[in-house]
Amino acid sequence: MSVGLDLDQYQLKKRVLLVFAPNPSDARYREQRAYLEEDAMLADEWRIAEFGIFEDGPSFAEERALAREESSRARADFGVEAGAFGLRLLDLDGTEILRSSEPVPLGDFVELMAAKAPWLL
Repeated sequence: MSVGLDLDQYQLKKRVLLVFAPNPSDARYREQRAYLEEDAMLADEWRIAEFGIFEDGPSFAEERALAREESSRARADFGVEAGAFGLRLLDLDGTEILRSSEPVPLGDFVELMAAKAPWLL
């Protein structure tokens, strides 16, 4: 899927977690960050690349800064409305395996990934 971000480069290498929020100070974004920081080793083990996509404030794709146009395009392409919080977790093959409008603990991601591919446990 082309969203102004080169998501194809992650296929078969990393899962992509797109975290959409109005800004980096949003309480829901801070809660999601806390979940990710709590289980950073688990995120590494499951090869999850985090993207922070904001309406206001600097957006990022892992370590790379995103242009405002890229962020706006991603919000539109993934159907995240203005002012909304949203999560999208893309699997190694690029398919969406989680969509949420609320923060989600990393353990819940792992349960979903394990259900899709139990041989990975």
